[in-house]
Amino acid sequence: MSSRAFSRKTIKSLFTIQQKIWYSSALPKCKGKQESGSLLISCKRKEYDHYSGTYYDKLEEIPLASKGWTNNKARHDHFTVYPLPDNIEERHSFTEYGINRQIIDELKNYGIKNATEFQHRAIPTIQQGHHTLLAAETGCGKTISYLVPIIQKLVQTEQPKALNTPKVVVLVPNRELAYQIGDMAAKLGQPLGLSIKTIVGGRIKRNMENPTFEEVDIIVATTGALSKLSTVGIYKLGEVQSLVLDEADTLMDDSFQEKLEILIKRMSQAQLVLVSATLPKKVSDILVPYADNMQQVLSPRLHKPLLNITQKFFRITKSLKPTSLLKTVKTNKHPMLVFVNRNETCKWLAMYLRENGVPCANLSGDMNFAIRIEQWNQFVKGETNILAATDIGSRGLNTIQVRHVLNYDFPLYAADYIHRIGRVGRLGSHEDCLVTNFITNNEMEIKLLQQIELSIRKNQPLTNVDGNITKLLQQKIMRQTDDRARKQLLKGT
Repeated sequence: MSSRAFSRKTIKSLFTIQQKIWYSSALPKCKGKQESGSLLISCKRKEYDHYSGTYYDKLEEIPLASKGWTNNKARHDHFTVYPLPDNIEERHSFTEYGINRQIIDELKNYGIKNATEFQHRAIPTIQQGHHTLLAAETGCGKTISYLVPIIQKLVQTEQPKALNTPKVVVLVPNRELAYQIGDMAAKLGQPLGLSIKTIVGGRIKRNMENPTFEEVDIIVATTGALSKLSTVGIYKLGEVQSLVLDEADTLMDDSFQEKLEILIKRMSQAQLVLVSATLPKKVSDILVPYADNMQQVLSPRLHKPLLNITQKFFRITKSLKPTSLLKTVKTNKHPMLVFVNRNETCKWLAMYLRENGVPCANLSGDMNFAIRIEQWNQFVKGETNILAATDIGSRGLNTIQVRHVLNYDFPLYAADYIHRIGRVGRLGSHEDCLVTNFITNNEMEIKLLQQIELSIRKNQPLTNVDGNITKLLQQKIMRQTDDRARKQLLKGT
């Protein structure tokens, strides 16, 4: 029997065929029942394309284009999620809520002519004085939802003003968001004679040594700064009527917990408004008394990947990420945010782009605040079209000019993905927005990717984003009741 040697080319071809056989057999065949609809997910392997209106039986295994992406043989695979045509949402005039004409005119200067459906439900709820949870996808106008009714109430109920005694306090997790909300509140409130003050860290010691005393209606502050200044009596919080926790899920994190509880106790008489793009995982015990009277205004799109923007997912190797990044940014003509997971990567990425002739600003949590502001202003003023950022750039900031988000490092948690992609497709922003995602064979990256793809295919919210705040509050009440009953039982024995 004669033997025959194979050439290198033939062996390589056979190996490639073997790879393709393995990879295609590793995935289930598509079975979903399809109604007529537009193409929603376009895949490199067309058998995994998905159309709007496709549905699956309860126990049916849903085919995922990203299944098997942990294997190196999946590199160069990709798929795209296209935006769905928006259902025409009913718009409402702000005059329906008795809003002052000057406020409405200022909103028009921002390009906001009518209230969205979410704002239509949120504004009357806050006007009625209820403790309120506002939870909706990023970029849908949550800040307007609470600022408008709160400012309107201040204008309607003129009261004697004591120095450094605000009627409204808005707490936020970082300085950038404080300045942004303070600026918006000033533009809406100052033409009506209201005084707005923004308080952040950095000059607290100087303020404590040489305090200023003046009339103030609204304070927008970071928790640490206001906690210190109110502790020494520079600001008195006993007459606060409305307390807003913006980015509530972040504020309820352990790093803010102690100061937040102190401040809420000092303003226990106030109407409480919680605002977030994701429902908080942890709920402070201090919020338990608010549970029974907490009204929820939830968006139907909450915890869903935004389907008003194009999202592209590329399976690439780590070694190809820098060249793929460079190729992407050099063809980019619009403001673009590039997200990474680590401070060190953020600095390296900005330096790498600059060395390759691409101007780039960068924003990370370990930077001095003055430098952060300088870098942010470079981007906002158009001095550079590229901003590299850690997740500090994903929450709260007004990025209406951004047209493209690139996840150079794919996030590891669903809440982070929702916040990052929410930097585009915002209320009043451009329609042709894009999100590009680089995916490596990291198991945590691919686990989240598969959750996202499954959510889109099933048209359901992402799972394990954050817990339901009402459920968590009820659980805390039950635990406290059980503890009291247990103590009574022990006393009896």
